[in-house]
Amino acid sequence: MTLKTQLFAAGAALALMAAPAAFAQDAGADATMSNDAAASAPATAPATGAASFTDTQVEGFAEAMTDVQSLNEEYGPKVTAETDATAQATLQQEMNTKMTAAVEESGLTAEEYNQIAAAAQTDAELRARIGQAMQADAGTSADASAEVEATESDPEM
Repeated sequence: MTLKTQLFAAGAALALMAAPAAFAQDAGADATMSNDAAASAPATAPATGAASFTDTQVEGFAEAMTDVQSLNEEYGPKVTAETDATAQATLQQEMNTKMTAAVEESGLTAEEYNQIAAAAQTDAELRARIGQAMQADAGTSADASAEVEATESDPEM
């Protein structure tokens, strides 16, 4: 494993640790469980682990996590800096709406996203799969960027 791959994997693991907190802030009824459901979830939820999630779900999670983190980085400071409670709540709701949309655009429900994030907290194999999906997505993005740059610099392409 190269140093670049190790650093990427470490960064992905750290990012994953923050993912549930970023999306769990969503106060919308569609995106999170009620307090009663959340309290009983561990007793009634099926076992979740790396094998419980399809490659498509893991890839969708990796894509959504990147978007959710970007939104959290964009809106977090704004929400924190806002002194007016109403304006702060409006910004928080706007961020939550965009996070939910990002998750749904990745092909997951908010509940599935939260389940994968929770399972990844204790499942090293799942974290590794997510890291691989993120790395593959980053590689695809880098390849596309290089292709665009090459096309822009060479008018004959």
